Amino acid sequence: MTTLHIDPGVTAEEKERLANVGYGAEGERAGTCVVVNQDVRHIGVNDEKVEILPLKDALLRYDWVQDLMFGLVDPDANAHVREAAESRHAPVGHFVRIRAGAKVQLPVQLFTLLEMPQGRQFHHNVTLIEKDAEVEMISGSAVPKRVHSGHHISLSETYLREGAICRSVSIEQWGAGMEVHSYARSHVGKGARSTDSKVQMSPIKHHYAESRTIIEEGGMSSDQSVIFAPAGTQRIMESEIHLKGGGAHSESLTRMVSAGGSISNKALLVGEAKATKGFLGCNGLKLTEQGEILSVPSLLARSSEAQLSHEASIGMISQEKLAYLMSSGMSEDAARDLIIQGFLTLKDELLPEIVGEEVKKMIAAANSGSL
Repeated sequence: MTTLHIDPGVTAEEKERLANVGYGAEGERAGTCVVVNQDVRHIGVNDEKVEILPLKDALLRYDWVQDLMFGLVDPDANAHVREAAESRHAPVGHFVRIRAGAKVQLPVQLFTLLEMPQGRQFHHNVTLIEKDAEVEMISGSAVPKRVHSGHHISLSETYLREGAICRSVSIEQWGAGMEVHSYARSHVGKGARSTDSKVQMSPIKHHYAESRTIIEEGGMSSDQSVIFAPAGTQRIMESEIHLKGGGAHSESLTRMVSAGGSISNKALLVGEAKATKGFLGCNGLKLTEQGEILSVPSLLARSSEAQLSHEASIGMISQEKLAYLMSSGMSEDAARDLIIQGFLTLKDELLPEIVGEEVKKMIAAANSGSL
């Protein structure tokens, strides 16, 4: 086992802040990358089958990385992406490679910090999980408590080659006055499997999240998201899943709670080949008269043998459940908290065990308003 350090590392204060979004001691991780403001501050690797580089260095080391960058994104997709594609500066972000056949025992962790008040970040990340490799990944984004406002833009491209397996979780804690735009693209290769959990609980001024996943023959994608919007928060999510290859399968679950904020979730599932099967689940819970939730799951079948379905609901806390819990001696506030926490509970089998307890604490903290 070898350890490579190319920088002075992360401060104790930064580690403490990142612990809230999944950071763990590096001895317990196969690899670590921390990007602070517009610099790749720290990279540490403890597994020779894992390679992590600043994206600009990866482009110089491997000529094929240039084919991955903007391989899943149209450089003219929108003004943000166009700005990145036309920039004269070297890209800022990480390149992660899991070598073919590797069964990585410890998670790889990747973090972003914005420490400059009113700062502006633009990150472009590329991840390649080669044929038959297997890995868990933890990623998180955070700001120090002193940072309230700023703008973060991220573009990520993830490739799972044939037979690869990736289980990932991402946790975001931005400032209440921040604007965030994220664009994620994934390609799930033949027979590959991707499971992904997203946790977005903290207040934020505006968050636009756009994702597109393409699944090839026999591939599988399963994702779950828990989204919370307190007063003053606007979240807009637009996603597409394309079941491109025969036998491709997907399940996408989104749980949304508005406590006065605005949530818009538009999801499209496309069955493009024979024997494809997919499900969209979009459920919302509205706690107050303020704010709103828009949920629009859409299905598009291009093959007569595609099986697609969806479930969508928006409601308030069940008075029947509330009364039942209160009848056992529980206060109304405690009963409401328990119902909300249960609604937002993630599927444990999709969540890396190493961060499961931290995610539960975050959900409880968001519900109590202490985030």
